[in-house]
Amino acid sequence: MKKIFPQGDGNAAAAGSKALPRRQGDMPQSFPGFLVAHCGDPASWIYSDQKCDGINNCGDCSDELSPVTVCPPCGPGWWRCPSTVFKYCSCIPRSLCRDHVQHCSDWSDEYSCPGP
Repeated sequence: MKKIFPQGDGNAAAAGSKALPRRQGDMPQSFPGFLVAHCGDPASWIYSDQKCDGINNCGDCSDELSPVTVCPPCGPGWWRCPSTVFKYCSCIPRSLCRDHVQHCSDWSDEYSCPGP
């Protein structure tokens, strides 16, 4: 089982949000099942509290998108759009809206999003 480390973890690659896969069997056998969530790649896992947090923790967005995960709609501080930023999946922080940089493939973050 591979563990996908979140941004900021001491074991993560220098790039920050890039996932660092672990070898199969790295998941402690003593973990209760509710603490672990599986990614789209069955050999990869994250901690359950990383599901639906708006961040692409699995590297394939399976922790944010169905059919693997069912997440609630974007929260009030987020804008729903097809993201162009690898770190996000289907919502971006509203702080990225109207900053003259494309974060959504449809440019809605620059033309439709009301901003922060």
